[in-house]
Amino acid sequence: MQTFSWTGDQHAFLDSPDVTQIGGLVLGRLGGMSQSGQTKNEDGAVLLTGENWEFLLLMDAHHSADSARLVAKTFLQAEPELRKACEAASAFGQVPAFVIDQLSQPSFLEACRDVKGETACLFVFRKDEYIWWLSTGDCLFYLFHNELAEMGEFEQNTRHFYEWIGQQNAWSLQVPSYTTGTRQLRKGKNRLFMTTNGLLECPGLNMNGQKLYDLLSRMDDDVFVQRLLSDLKSHFVRDSCTFVCWTIDVSKEGLMPSDKL
Repeated sequence: MQTFSWTGDQHAFLDSPDVTQIGGLVLGRLGGMSQSGQTKNEDGAVLLTGENWEFLLLMDAHHSADSARLVAKTFLQAEPELRKACEAASAFGQVPAFVIDQLSQPSFLEACRDVKGETACLFVFRKDEYIWWLSTGDCLFYLFHNELAEMGEFEQNTRHFYEWIGQQNAWSLQVPSYTTGTRQLRKGKNRLFMTTNGLLECPGLNMNGQKLYDLLSRMDDDVFVQRLLSDLKSHFVRDSCTFVCWTIDVSKEGLMPSDKL
């Protein structure tokens, strides 16, 4: 059982790629290259692990790291209740409700109005052979598995622009704006990957789901993260880049069409 939290104002990792292992999770961070004009890092991450589950929050803020720091603080303060929800038999009912309730609290919405800037937020929860995610903004979550790759499926969510949490807040709208989903993992190795948009927008790298899958299928999670950071640095990426990769090996057969049984 581990807890990890970081925002870019604590350590920017400018020009300095970093790979950190938190349990079975591999976190990669690069604040961008000062040679390309980068001066700060406004990304953030909160990672919680349990006996058979992970809860992750990835953030990509702008204008300042204030909004990422506020969201991280909000969920860390509620960690005991969050862990209880993650460990419950009905976790896939309790965790989504918990996250939505935290983001909808009047006190949280009021605090958001006082921060400088806003952040994209991507939440991912995995327990046993299922995953749930919620996204406000343009971070991406990928699920890599050979059966899905054969069908051309990699991204689990779609990047959405003009959505944030912070001073300008998609959760303060009359109808909150976000996307969410729940998936069953496939039998065998499932490679899960979350990233901020710095990786996707790096000039000359042209990264996409197929390229990520092809690369990851040839190497372990930590080597994959190191390779991505090396490529970003060699392309003199300006935007901050943060990503998490981990592997879940599932023994149960996934849902199959009736004519294939």
